[in-house]
Amino acid sequence: MQIGTQLIAPEGFDGLCKDTVYHFLRSDSLRERVMLVEFRRKTNKKRQQNLQKDETSVTSGAPMHYRPLIHFLSRSRFEYGIEAELISVRDEQEELPPWFRGLTVEDLGRYLLPKPNQKRSHQDRIDQTLAHLWPLVNNVNQILQAEFPDRLINSHARSCKPVQHETRLRTAFYAYLCYGMQRLALHYAVHQIGRWDRLLHKRKFGRPSRINGEHYGFGSNDPKMIEEILDGYRRFAGAGQHMSRIYHLTLTKIFGCVVQKNPNGMRVFVHPSGHPFPSLGQFIYRVAQVFPLEQRQIHKYGYTRVRNRLTHSQGRFAESVGNLMERTEQDAYCCEQVAVGYLSGSHLPALWVARIRCMVSGMIVGIGFSVGAELASAYRMAWFCAAIDKVLFAKLFGMELKLDDWPSIGLSPHLINDRGPGSTAKADPTSTSFMPTIKEAAPSYAGQSKASIETKHPKRVKLEGKPSYKETRATIPQLAVQEIVRVVIDNNSTDISDRLNNKMLTDVALPTPVESWKYFNRRGRNHALAVTFEEAVRMYLDPIELVVRDDGIYFNELRYSTDHPAFSVQLQKAHSQGRFRISGYMFSTCVRYLWVEIGTTLLQVAARVNIRDGDEQLYISNIEAEQLAQVRKDGQLRLKSSRPAVNAEFEEMYRLVTGQTFDQSILKFGRNRRHTVESRAEAQQLKRYLHGNGGKK
Repeated sequence: MQIGTQLIAPEGFDGLCKDTVYHFLRSDSLRERVMLVEFRRKTNKKRQQNLQKDETSVTSGAPMHYRPLIHFLSRSRFEYGIEAELISVRDEQEELPPWFRGLTVEDLGRYLLPKPNQKRSHQDRIDQTLAHLWPLVNNVNQILQAEFPDRLINSHARSCKPVQHETRLRTAFYAYLCYGMQRLALHYAVHQIGRWDRLLHKRKFGRPSRINGEHYGFGSNDPKMIEEILDGYRRFAGAGQHMSRIYHLTLTKIFGCVVQKNPNGMRVFVHPSGHPFPSLGQFIYRVAQVFPLEQRQIHKYGYTRVRNRLTHSQGRFAESVGNLMERTEQDAYCCEQVAVGYLSGSHLPALWVARIRCMVSGMIVGIGFSVGAELASAYRMAWFCAAIDKVLFAKLFGMELKLDDWPSIGLSPHLINDRGPGSTAKADPTSTSFMPTIKEAAPSYAGQSKASIETKHPKRVKLEGKPSYKETRATIPQLAVQEIVRVVIDNNSTDISDRLNNKMLTDVALPTPVESWKYFNRRGRNHALAVTFEEAVRMYLDPIELVVRDDGIYFNELRYSTDHPAFSVQLQKAHSQGRFRISGYMFSTCVRYLWVEIGTTLLQVAARVNIRDGDEQLYISNIEAEQLAQVRKDGQLRLKSSRPAVNAEFEEMYRLVTGQTFDQSILKFGRNRRHTVESRAEAQQLKRYLHGNGGKK
């Protein structure tokens, strides 16, 4: 038995009642007593008699509607009750306080997920409550040993700034103790908010009318009105019937409303006898409660359409390390090739490449990219690359690698970088759990302080004379693939024989970083930290917002999808409720694949072509996607402005050829005369001229 153990007295015992749950607090040897706490629901007759004023607070089961009662038993009587089984441990131990009844820790944890446009998170509310509780928690022994613990808690509540409600603070304190000091015990009971029955309430609910005033209109809480609304929908809903038409037919045919002009000259519905009737919004709301969206769409569009749409050397750096990833260096360089842009006469921004090198093996263990400048995101991408399997990393760029081509996986606990973007907080992972244990910054303008990575940058020959540059037709992702291939070449061809000790010389087939890595890894000499792929995505990739439509997820006019069942749920939600935004992650250098957060699940989605074509064109960078989106908009604008001229030109051609005006038909009522005797005889005569062989088939 421990603090918080839930006890019951099946037939009562001393001051304990049956059918009541008690939480064990403490067995006090000084005062020879046992303390139990009961969380009792408040009874407020006045509130129960007037439910309209505060119905939500009555039925929500919030902590404010409970109060803790302390029960004292002598130790001898309590222990006798336990031994005689008059007091027993409850079979089912609730993991949350009673105001969360029907909710699990996993269910409640979903409310802690961040929400768009949320002004104040539940985490902040818990932190605020915990700040007031913390002095009590630190002195819990002094409080529980007091003769009357509630008095100390009440005194502390009055001394808080701002002053805290005494009963609520006591409730929070005892709940926090009894439920394992877990933060969720202080969470507000949000799962019952708004779930009270509004029927039979005469007052009108909903936001007030901005045009006609707060009390304009009638409430729709009368069961008779609701039944008439549903009856009208059943009678008048059908193929092609809009909800507005169903509404006005229901008001006129069932409710008996008539139309008249108000003083402003606007036509409105009124009832000749002053009986209540619903507004359009109330009508749609009540219909939607009974008829799901899919069923309403089938009524309107038909099943088929719904289905189809829906200086000298100071020594070697390697001398101070002996295991893989024990220490790494990172740095970035600018790719000298200039890519041609999609807009006329433009060049795409420069590609910057960040690389991470293991000081023991000499292997490049991670590579990242940024466009336009050396950015912290390039270093985060390099750490993402270092953390995951390189075969999977290469597939994100459309490459096929073998595990032996680039075998490194994992993060280093010791990092050395310069004082550029790689040393800023933006280059750190989003989770402090995966921060490097040591993050060392080299002195400014001192490349030798991280010579291992500096010496592996590609070397360029500077041409004398007039300025020149290298232009390429390759896209930015293709340039990134080129740099990835360069890393694989370096890892399999760089001579590191000067790093090999005598014993290694006979055990390593080739003095390359890849063979050196295999040598150390086989012997377990590896300090790399393992990270799952999902953790790496969340920690290192750029967070973005995507738009979910009913046919896919969109980012910069690119459409993404996947076969995961959770993705179909989001598409159906967008189809039913309209497009919405969702959080995700991206490689800014290659947006062929994105990752989206759906609840607590991370899904990888792939870009799709609009018509059947080669997928290689989908490997583009974020900035190229933005330029392509601009090209598409410009084309639409040019087409819109030229369409009238196209119509005019070819309609004039028709007039010159025929001597008639284009589309000069007139509308006449009745049936055409193609099936009269005269029309058939005329058609038979025309066949002789329209067909060969005298009109015979």
